[in-house]
Amino acid sequence: MKTVDVITSHNISIDYEAASVMNRGIALFLDLLIMFVYVMLMVFVVTGILFSSRSLEFIIVVWYIVVMLPVMGYSLLFEYFMKGQTPGKVAMGIRVVNLNGENASLGDYTQRWAFKIIDFWFSAGAIGALFISTTEKGQRLGDVLAQTAVVRNKPEQVYSIRDILNIKDRTAHEPTYTGASKFTDEDMILIKNAITRVTKYPNEAHKQLIRDLAEKASAELKLAEVPEKKLTFLKTLLQDYIVLTR
Repeated sequence: MKTVDVITSHNISIDYEAASVMNRGIALFLDLLIMFVYVMLMVFVVTGILFSSRSLEFIIVVWYIVVMLPVMGYSLLFEYFMKGQTPGKVAMGIRVVNLNGENASLGDYTQRWAFKIIDFWFSAGAIGALFISTTEKGQRLGDVLAQTAVVRNKPEQVYSIRDILNIKDRTAHEPTYTGASKFTDEDMILIKNAITRVTKYPNEAHKQLIRDLAEKASAELKLAEVPEKKLTFLKTLLQDYIVLTR
């Protein structure tokens, strides 16, 4: 499964699960269905105006304002005002994110919207599907140029601490901190993610997170002082928790 690694302005890395071609395809289908229903309703409205007005120019102006402009700008307007989502994306639980960790700007959404002509309309979706399937972060051409990606709001699979660690027992690991059992799975997943981050991106922000977690864990365990090797301490605490709570 593809992931989108977003690096924030503070050098903090956040992993998202990339939306699949199917996720995005269904979202697009739902959006097209909404647009179709809207156009059908507006046809009746414009037809009513046609019978009450003899000005062809007026009818054309009304058609473009009431029908064409909303349909053409559908995805751009919804993504901008709904922070990366259209009704179809909301239904599928996906959204657009900027790869710098900030909210995508109007310019980002405009670039994606403009290249939708190539990704979808001119190629019947073939170019978009090809790019989403082959790029590392599941980006279509518009995403690549705008430095955005479409991600799932919630991961398709949820793992517990026991799924992401190599389980040990007392025969292979004797607990050092017997009070580790008072922590929760959520606490340990936070520690595990912090260890993974500082290993992959050893910047000051992640190192400070390790120091903060070590201090809080030490206080919870009522240790006389915070261990000097804080990363080793957290790794040991993690293994102790697994052994004690199996």
